[in-house]
Amino acid sequence: MSDTISGGCLCGEIRFETSRHPGAQLLCYCTDCQTVSGSACYAAYVVPRDTLNLTKGEPGAYEVKADSGRVNRRRFCRQCGTRVWAELDTLGVVSINGMALDERDHFRPVSNHRSASAPDWCQIDTSLADT
Repeated sequence: MSDTISGGCLCGEIRFETSRHPGAQLLCYCTDCQTVSGSACYAAYVVPRDTLNLTKGEPGAYEVKADSGRVNRRRFCRQCGTRVWAELDTLGVVSINGMALDERDHFRPVSNHRSASAPDWCQIDTSLADT
């Protein structure tokens, strides 16, 4: 089995490869992730920045200051709008959209992040660790 996994946006304009061995897989419930995902949480597949290789296209970028004070550069397809990853330069990682992976079953969250920000109607998997 290869050590890489591939993914991309809905229309296929953006394609990437990254490590099959993420540093973290989590569900993020921060309000920024809720807004950009259109859901109660975002499926974050976190890998070191240097393991992400863009193989097709050039994503757009939008920078936002997180509640933590850290600047997150959100990358998206300019054609279809799919959020493909966020760059967290101060941490040296990218948070790839786990649902943008070609093998979606590869994304297996092991923790919840910022679950206190989840909407009150949200059912959080409490069997996952809370970070």
